[in-house]
Amino acid sequence: MEQDPRVRPMSREENDAYRGVTVDESGAEPQDEGQTSGGYAYGSGARSSVRYVRIGHTSQSRSLLTSLAWAIVLGTLLALFIFVALPAIVMVIVGVFVFGTLISLIGRGRIMAWLMRKLYGR
Repeated sequence: MEQDPRVRPMSREENDAYRGVTVDESGAEPQDEGQTSGGYAYGSGARSSVRYVRIGHTSQSRSLLTSLAWAIVLGTLLALFIFVALPAIVMVIVGVFVFGTLISLIGRGRIMAWLMRKLYGR
């Protein structure tokens, strides 16, 4: 590996006094070491630019396959609600109304007398 004559190890005093600011020899503004490479300084090697590459679909529009999958999922949930949950709810409500109607037609007194005879016998 070739050594650059402008590069030398820092002395102990220089290292103790170092505050993370590096002067670029090209005349650019000094940069804080904490701001390079996404907020972290990685050693004392040569600086390079970082390029972020996003893999995959980057636009916000959905593909036809994704839209179709969501439509199938939502259709299945809607069908379960309409054909399973809703009839069960309606059956419970109708059962409560039928039970209430029977109690009101027969009468509470007769129902209580029948229960007492069944429970305590005679």
